[in-house]
This record gives sequence, structure tokens and C-alpha cells, in this order.
Amino acid sequence: MSVVKLRGIVIGESQNGESSKRILVLAKDVGRVMLNARGAKNTKSKLLSGTQLFSYCDFMAYTGKGFYSLTQADLIESFYDIRMDMDKLAEAVYLAELVEKTCPAGMEQDETLRLLLYTLTALEKTQVPPRLISRIFEVKYLQLSGLLSDEGCMVCGKAEEPLFFNEADGEFLCRKHCRGGEVPMLGAVQKAISFVTQRGEKQIFAFVLSQEAMVQMDEILRRYLEVHMGVRLKSREFSKEL
Repeated sequence: MSVVKLRGIVIGESQNGESSKRILVLAKDVGRVMLNARGAKNTKSKLLSGTQLFSYCDFMAYTGKGFYSLTQADLIESFYDIRMDMDKLAEAVYLAELVEKTCPAGMEQDETLRLLLYTLTALEKTQVPPRLISRIFEVKYLQLSGLLSDEGCMVCGKAEEPLFFNEADGEFLCRKHCRGGEVPMLGAVQKAISFVTQRGEKQIFAFVLSQEAMVQMDEILRRYLEVHMGVRLKSREFSKEL
């Protein structure tokens, strides 16, 4: 057995017996990794706080035959205030699930880790509407995953206004390359997506949208995720029902 040190965010958790749990961590230099946390559900466990969903920690574990067993979790940030607001909590749970379901295993995912950290911080610290924060995350995450560019039309690359969204194929198209049935994108939505793709993670949460633009951006990204990532998560819709 050998000891490993990991720094990352808990993006998933599941029960493992009466008092233990398994946590899925998005870790620096490693990507997704599963850790067995024996006794972590006990109220007196030193692992209790560091194994909660969203906890950002320095973890220490030893490796066995195909598994990691957690021995220490030094909490860096708990994002506790997110849990005090149902809208923020709903979006944070969705984003953790999205990353859990779509982030490739066995690969370094440091850009996604940074994006998730900045996003959770924005949820906790800013007045930007939580649902908009989630949509901004989706745009940047799609870009980091190589599934979205800032070139405009997906056929010719022109970014003229308006672009049109082809729902069937999940494509942004200029007027010349429309095939029929496309929806014209609102200028605010087109500018918002361009703004996010052209800036680093620290700057992407610096705008708001009207309700009309928010509705369209929400629907476009829902379909885009379905087509290009193959996911439609119930947790994405939960905050609408609150």
C-alpha cells in the first residue's frame, strides 16, 4: 500500500454500510476518483465535514487493490452558505451531478475543477441569479469539453446577428446555412454565450439577463446538452419547481 495526497471537491456521495460512505472527488492532476471513507457518517468522525457534498479539501488516502481508503480530509472550503438557500443548493447539486455524469474518468480535469470552484464561489458570494450561474457554467463547461466554440455559425464560423438555433441537431447557424425550423437567437443570448466563451473563469459571471433571454438560453442549453453530451438530468429542472 502507498499513501496519496489529493486536493479536490466532493461531487458525489453514497452510503457504504451504516456508518461509512463513498465519495467521488474531482481532484487536481487526477480527475475523478472514488474514496472509501470508513466511519465518515459518525458525528464524531474527523472525516465528517470533509466528506460532505461540495467540500473542497486536501485529502490523504492509502491505495489498496483498486481502491482508495480515506484517512484524512483537511477542509479548505465547505461552501456552507450555499446550503442555506434552496435555489443556490438546487443549482449546486445539479452542477455536481452534471460533472459526475459527464467528466471523463482517469483523466486530469484541472480546468473543470477550477471552473467548478469559481462557480460555487459565485453561487455563495454574488447576487447573480443562481439559475443564470448554472447556464454560464454549462457554456464554459461545454467549451472546455471541446463541444462549443466561440466562432458563431457551426458551418461557416460567421458570428453575425442573429444566429439561429437548430434544435434537432443542436447547432448554431447563420441565416445562409439554416435548413428550416430554426429559432432566431435573441441578441442578448448570443452575446452572453460569446461573452462566456471569450473570457476566463474569473470574469464570466459579470452580467445578468432579462427573463425572456433567460428562458431562451435555458432551453437552448438544455437541448445542446442533450445532443452533444447525451444528458438530461432531473436535477436541472428542480429549481424551477421551488
